[in-house]
Amino acid sequence: MRKIKFALIAVSMFTSAFSFAQSMWKIQNDLEFHYQLIDYWRSRFNIDSASSEDEILKGKLLSYINTYPSTMKESFQYLKYYDHLTVLTSDDKAFRIYSWDDGNADHPNFINVFQYNNNDKVEGSLSVEGRDANVLKGREYRNMYTLKTKERVYYLVTYLVPSTSKEDYSVGMDVYARDPKGGLNDTTQIIVNDTYGTAVNNIEYHLANASGATNHSIYFNKETKMLYVPIVWNDGVVSTAYTVYRFKNNYFTEVKEIAKK
Repeated sequence: MRKIKFALIAVSMFTSAFSFAQSMWKIQNDLEFHYQLIDYWRSRFNIDSASSEDEILKGKLLSYINTYPSTMKESFQYLKYYDHLTVLTSDDKAFRIYSWDDGNADHPNFINVFQYNNNDKVEGSLSVEGRDANVLKGREYRNMYTLKTKERVYYLVTYLVPSTSKEDYSVGMDVYARDPKGGLNDTTQIIVNDTYGTAVNNIEYHLANASGATNHSIYFNKETKMLYVPIVWNDGVVSTAYTVYRFKNNYFTEVKEIAKK
């Protein structure tokens, strides 16, 4: 009798795993279908139809990630490889950003969808609590760094905002915070970047000449808890030197010396 019971449990587990895999396959297949339609209409210079498919894709992705919390752990490897979908995921698997270029403008214009733990639920949206989705629209998210402390977890997210000029960019980093039992927010101001001791939750600078921006961008060293922000000259050109901030006593404060990468 016990053997039969164990066999039934094993069959049930196998069936559940197979069903889950099938569901994830269907989700990716459906999203891939709309990606292909977007490319189809773009190749025929039908921008209205491509934009319409972009909206459908955005709605489908939002629906899936709100319906299936397990999507937070999916790699979406085929969409990343074939369709250049960017998926940034935090180390604790509690925050994720999906991002893709809509390809309908004369410069990169990214659509972004956020997925995050909110108390006991996984939610998906075009923004996070307290943020205007229009402010976040068009950003090309580059890196997501996770900083864990006793009180909360911080996510440092870097981005580019391209303009109509290929050499004209804004570069920045947002700080998001998650309390152990709470949701995600961007109201935690932990970067002290002036002599008055004022703390902010965002760093952004403008580049009139973006050459070198990829090699010399904002980055965070998790081992040393040091944040490196490139110094930009008055003519809008990024330098190879960095202003360095050390995380201590719940704040990033500037280290006096200037570092070079």
